[in-house]
Amino acid sequence: MSAALTRAAATRLLAGRLSGEVVVANLGQASLDLQAIADRPLNCYTYGAMGQCSSIALGVALARPDLRVVALDGDGSLLMNLGSLCTVATEAPPNYALVVWDNEVHQTTGGQPTATAARSSLAAVARGAGIEKALEVRTEDELRRAYDRMLGEDGPFVVCVKVEKGRSEGRFTDRDVVGQARRFRQALAAR
Repeated sequence: MSAALTRAAATRLLAGRLSGEVVVANLGQASLDLQAIADRPLNCYTYGAMGQCSSIALGVALARPDLRVVALDGDGSLLMNLGSLCTVATEAPPNYALVVWDNEVHQTTGGQPTATAARSSLAAVARGAGIEKALEVRTEDELRRAYDRMLGEDGPFVVCVKVEKGRSEGRFTDRDVVGQARRFRQALAAR
């Protein structure tokens, strides 16, 4: 049995595969890790918008079908907006992938258990919503294969990654959220 994945290690694996994709990261731990590991102009950090990452990424994917869009969300955040999975299934953008860091807790608000700590499976919920390419991964090898598929095949994809509990390894290196949003808009417009 391989060691459990950390969110930072899973983010590093993704960062090594990125080229021109847009990455939309949720408000807390995912944004901190992404900013520390692979900050780039095509990253959109959704500070202060818990539950909205999947929907923001969907909007970008629909507006820009020429670009692959990857959302990095948390289990607690996605649970706040499960309806977004139905919209993703209905719209079915082939350039959309949602990666869910499932640590089974609301990390940002104190570590309370999420529904995924009990019996709920977000991959099963996504399949129930109509997203055929919904995967749950637990190992680094499974994650590598999932990343290769979601970056190389038509989606939409939902990839639920079981990760260890724990705070981000990253820290805010740039707190200028208005400047970051401007940088993202300019990078997106230049593509």
